[in-house]
Amino acid sequence: MLARVAVRRSVISAALFGGNACAMSGGPRLPPQVPPHLDAPQQELFDAIVDSRMRIVGRDALFDEAGALRGPWNPEVASPALGRHLERLATAVRAENSLEARVYEVAILAVGAHWRAQFEWYAHEKLARAAGVAEAAFPLMKARAPPEALAGVLAPDELAAYALARELMATQRVSDATYAAAKAALGSDRAMADLAMTMGCYSAVSTILNVFEVALPAGAEHPFPEPEA
Repeated sequence: MLARVAVRRSVISAALFGGNACAMSGGPRLPPQVPPHLDAPQQELFDAIVDSRMRIVGRDALFDEAGALRGPWNPEVASPALGRHLERLATAVRAENSLEARVYEVAILAVGAHWRAQFEWYAHEKLARAAGVAEAAFPLMKARAPPEALAGVLAPDELAAYALARELMATQRVSDATYAAAKAALGSDRAMADLAMTMGCYSAVSTILNVFEVALPAGAEHPFPEPEA
C-alpha cells in the first residue's frame, strides 16, 4: 500500500512540474482539487480515480498541469458525495456492461458528438479504436452523420446503437421502429437498459466537461470547433 501511494505521489509530482501543459485560453473555472488541500472524502476519491483510471487513459489525459485530475474527475473530487457515485456508474459502464466495448463506445461517441464535448471525444475515440471500431467510422460519427451513412462501416450492432443514440440526441425521443431495430440487433432487454444508462451516464459527463470547459492536453487537436465568444 505504501509503495502504491508513493508511486501515486510521484505521478502527481510529475504532472505538477513536468509533462504536457493544458492548452487553455484562461484560468480553469474550477480550482485544482489536489493534495494536500483535500479533505478525507476528497482524498479517498482522488486516490480511487488515480488507481482505476491511470492504466486506462494514461498520465497526460488524467492530470493537468496543476496536478489536478482532468476530464470530469476534478469536479467529481470537488463534490465527492455526488462525484463518487458518478465515478462508480462510469466504472460499471466499462466493467459490467452487457454490451461489448465497441458497441457502448460508439454510443458514448454519439453522445459526445451531440454535446461537442471535447475531452469526451478525445478520450473515447482512442478507447473505441482499441475496442475495434472501424477507422472510417470516426470522422462520420464526429460529423453526426445520419446512420445510413455508416451502413457497411459500423458492424450491425454498432450501427443499431448509433442510430438509436443519434435519434435520441436529435429528437429527445426514440421511435418504436428504431427501438425495435436496436433490440433485435443487441438481443435483450438488459442490453437496451445498459445502452440507455450508458448514454445517460455520458450525457452527465458531457455536461460536466462543458460547464467547466475541461481542456485537452497541450498539442491535442480539438475534435470540435468552439463557438466564437
